[in-house]
Amino acid sequence: MKILLLSDIHSNAVSLRKVLENEKDVDKILCAGDHVDYGLYPKEVLSMVDEYNITSVRGNHDDHMLKTWEEIKQGVKQDEFKWIHHNADILNQADIDFLRSFPKTISFDLGNIGYVLQHQWKENSYETIQSEYHFDQFWEEHYTGKLQGNFEKRIIFGHTHRQGIHYVNNNKLWLNPGSLSYRRPDDPTKDAHYMILQDENIIFKQTPYEKAELMNEVNKWKGKIKQKDMDVALFFFGEDER
Repeated sequence: MKILLLSDIHSNAVSLRKVLENEKDVDKILCAGDHVDYGLYPKEVLSMVDEYNITSVRGNHDDHMLKTWEEIKQGVKQDEFKWIHHNADILNQADIDFLRSFPKTISFDLGNIGYVLQHQWKENSYETIQSEYHFDQFWEEHYTGKLQGNFEKRIIFGHTHRQGIHYVNNNKLWLNPGSLSYRRPDDPTKDAHYMILQDENIIFKQTPYEKAELMNEVNKWKGKIKQKDMDVALFFFGEDER
């Protein structure tokens, strides 16, 4: 079994399309949330999630989209125009219903390894699990698989945009595939980050992708999008326009 593991796409259909082209031989695709917001092509991303039968959980930006879309529909005034509003203007009721259908948590088994997939550990926080105690607590609350006895336990998170693996014990770990679109300010890599799960192995992957299309679209929104939101897009899409 070969699984493509994605997270934090943030409406970046260009990077998602590139990764899907690179990894055509996978058996299954998972996404750890944040499909929309802070990007340009939310409808295209959701269309690909549907077309490629990607198993997804909702992230905090997905929930923010659901809330914002409903507020706009009800006529609630939005103080500033951000990427979330740009995205909300593009999506229709069917898109929103599809996004809302994603669960918050998924549990599954792969051989003798149990998995729990969730976007983040704690709401409104970038805190990560550091201790076996908190790992066990989370596992007991969320694992619904069929494995019993001595088996490896793995939790998949997104949210932090930091690709990595953290062991709390020999057979207990959580992993993060990184973001397909953005890094944190101290890690300004421009590539799309993701992972492959193949049998028992976890494979770190990064791939460059063409950003000229994204940058051309970003430039159309200068002076309209809140400057902080605009700066993020300019930083990550404005360099290496190939």
